[in-house]
Amino acid sequence: MDIILITQPKFKHSEANAICKLFDAGLERLHVRKPLHSALEVSCLLDAIPNQFHSNIIVHRHPELFEDYDLGGYHHADGEETRKCRGSISKSIHTLPDLANIDTQFDYVFYGPVYKSISKKGYRPKIPLPEVKETLLSLSQMKEKPKVFALGGIRRKKVLPLSEIGFDGCALLGSVWGHSDPVKALKRFNQSCLKSLFPPL
Repeated sequence: MDIILITQPKFKHSEANAICKLFDAGLERLHVRKPLHSALEVSCLLDAIPNQFHSNIIVHRHPELFEDYDLGGYHHADGEETRKCRGSISKSIHTLPDLANIDTQFDYVFYGPVYKSISKKGYRPKIPLPEVKETLLSLSQMKEKPKVFALGGIRRKKVLPLSEIGFDGCALLGSVWGHSDPVKALKRFNQSCLKSLFPPL
C-alpha cells in the first residue's frame, strides 16, 4: 500500500516547514490542493519548499505552475478536461461506473469517500465497500490499470481492510493534518502499510 498526502484546503502557519519535515520523514508524494487560492498564492508556498522536493509535489487546478516549477504531476478534478503535463496525471473519481470505466491514460486515481470523512462534514460513502471490491477485482484483470487510491475517512486501522479490498494505496488528509504531530502520524501510517504487505501468519 502506498501513501499520498493531500494538503489542507486553506493555508496554515508554517505549512512549508511542516511539509519539509514530512518529506524528510519519508513522504513520497504530496498533492497541493488549495481550491480557494490563486496560482500566485500557491506559488508562494512552492517557493518556500526546497527545489529538491518539487518533483514529489502534484498540483491541483493550476497547470500554469508547470511553467515555473519542475513539479511531479497534475491532478484532475472529477469532470475536468484531461491535460497533458510533465510527470504523472491523476484524477478524482466518485462513482462506481466511472471507476469501472477508468481511463488508462491516468497513472492513478482517487476513489472515495470510502468512509465518513474526517475533514469534510457530511462527506460520507454512498457505495458499500463489497461493491467497490467487485469493481476493483474486475479492474485487476486489466494489463495497464491505473493505481486506485482510497480517499476519505481513512484511519490506520483501515489500511489492512482497504488493502484486502483491492486498493493500491491511501490518500490521506485529516488523519495526518488533524494529528497533533503530523510527522508521527505519517510514520505510523507507513508502518501500517508495511504490515498490510506482510500480514501476520
